[in-house]
Amino acid sequence: MKIESKFHGLPGDDNGLDCRWFERLTEFQKSMTLRQVEFKNTNWPELKDKYGEFAKRRGYYYPHILPAGHLEKNFYTGIYNDVQHYLRDKDIELHTEALNLLSSQVCCFNFLFPLKKDLEKASRVLQPVLPEVDKVLDIEFEYTGPESTTMWLGEPPSGKRGQNRTSIDAAVWWLDRKELKKLTLIEWKFTEKSFGTCGGYSSNGNTNRRKCHNLRVQSINPEQDCYVASGKDDRTTRRYWEHLTKAGISLERFGEHQGCPFIGPFYQLMRQYLLAAHCRDCIKDIQAVDVVVIAFQGNRNFLRVPRHLRHLGNNIVAAWNNLLTTAPPLRLVFAEELMANAEQDSWAKYILNRYVTLEILEDKWTH
Repeated sequence: MKIESKFHGLPGDDNGLDCRWFERLTEFQKSMTLRQVEFKNTNWPELKDKYGEFAKRRGYYYPHILPAGHLEKNFYTGIYNDVQHYLRDKDIELHTEALNLLSSQVCCFNFLFPLKKDLEKASRVLQPVLPEVDKVLDIEFEYTGPESTTMWLGEPPSGKRGQNRTSIDAAVWWLDRKELKKLTLIEWKFTEKSFGTCGGYSSNGNTNRRKCHNLRVQSINPEQDCYVASGKDDRTTRRYWEHLTKAGISLERFGEHQGCPFIGPFYQLMRQYLLAAHCRDCIKDIQAVDVVVIAFQGNRNFLRVPRHLRHLGNNIVAAWNNLLTTAPPLRLVFAEELMANAEQDSWAKYILNRYVTLEILEDKWTH
């Protein structure tokens, strides 16, 4: 089947390419797209007019996606080969959008992988994420928990880290000043407009989505009412509902809410809190496990709460925390806060040049 090529440009470019896609972006996405294109054109002028293919839609090309064969350019200098070895050794799936200069996974690697290689630096930079940190012990990426997690969650045994399993973008093992060993799970947000949604709801196999809208959480029978828990095949054997209380998530606080509350952004947070709960139970030398979101100050869209859940809070973090009983609250830390603790080395300058606005660091970096 022939696939029609379609090139997309940026407003103001004198090339006659389709620019309508750009107007559909949020303001933060627009500013960061322009920033990444400028980064590409400045560092690799030979690629200025070469656009990469959108992995999710073949035949469509965009200026902020690198052409095939140039993946190394999307990573901070010196870490590409180490990242590739790490992915192979840990059997981690690199996202299909890794050539996209807006890739959240690559952004996370660019920030945190150099810290994995220098744990002393990690202890300084990650202070806003790790209260009372004394020493960072290790950093893992696309972490899926102990081996027993897959069966406990009812997820496909054929999955891998970063694919078809509940994976957290990064996991940090650390000691606090009392020498208590802790684990912090990090969800990394770059230009995303929201947290992920339930794939079961939008699945082609879900032929009766009315069940999702009519479901009542106070009287749910998961195998009958929830597609992902119906037990028809490997994709629909999830055991999420039965572990919510264990994870410190209260269904009672939804009140008489009609419809599955996990169709939207709570779905991803729910899975991460289930992962945290299992780590808490199964990793014996860990004293505490919590979840942190690292995002960018300019991106406020992902904090929006769907209308039907706004009675819980005016942003997604506050709303989610209102559901928690015994679990530690979700915390939000901005990437800019991390850089406030960074030394003026080549890595920090790269991050500032590519991702972070300098305003928060003006006092420190101009004297």
